[in-house]
Amino acid sequence: MYKYIFRNSLFFVSLILLVIACKPTGIITKYEAQIIALDTTHVAKDDSVALLIIAPYKQKIEAEMNQVIGYTTIAMDKGKPEALLSNFIADLILKKANDYYITSDSQKIDMCLLNTGGLRASLPNGKILKSNIFDLMPFNNELVVITLNGDKTKEMFEYIVSKGGEPISGFKMGIKDTNAVNIIINNTPFDKSKAYKIVTSDYLANGGDKMIFFNNPIKVELLNHQIRDAIIEYFIEENNKGNKLRSKLDKRIYYE
Repeated sequence: MYKYIFRNSLFFVSLILLVIACKPTGIITKYEAQIIALDTTHVAKDDSVALLIIAPYKQKIEAEMNQVIGYTTIAMDKGKPEALLSNFIADLILKKANDYYITSDSQKIDMCLLNTGGLRASLPNGKILKSNIFDLMPFNNELVVITLNGDKTKEMFEYIVSKGGEPISGFKMGIKDTNAVNIIINNTPFDKSKAYKIVTSDYLANGGDKMIFFNNPIKVELLNHQIRDAIIEYFIEENNKGNKLRSKLDKRIYYE
């Protein structure tokens, strides 16, 4: 928990320095900013000015991070070719992305592709705190919808084979030797003559993890929502409905 508190504490110290330079009229006449690294473990007890500055923000951040946002009925971890956590996160991202998505045509988002390495922590069975989601997704990655032609989409499937599986939603596929086989997208066989919409992170959309098949797409659409925020929203929405969340293995990626 301390890592969140410390990072945000530095931010608020800088903010205070800016506010002090303001006149009572609200007109900023001068501003100066400097990041001061405060190691509270080595601050003398009788020299606690820094701790007094940080204390109210520390309490606020702790309360925010300790907020219960939902419940699960099963512990979830990542793995390959599929896993409980991988399936769960990919499914909820596809769902939330379509909630956010305003399409200019009649085609919704077909699929979700994330990367296993981007999931940095497991989810426990039972109470889920907001801090659990920050542990799971510590990056400020944004949701992006990429439209690919059939050839590029086929490259995506072949990439998934080369990685031995990745978090996916909206389709199923078999792995036979080094080939992607029996690809079914939304209950329909993959059609190489069609274009498909894939939601992913901005990091992957820009070629991260060597996902070069995202280069030169037909279209790129920013959803202006962070992945982490989408996960938190989903938990809160389901919790408000009284739903406890679970995941399952459904052979969305399997070896033949």
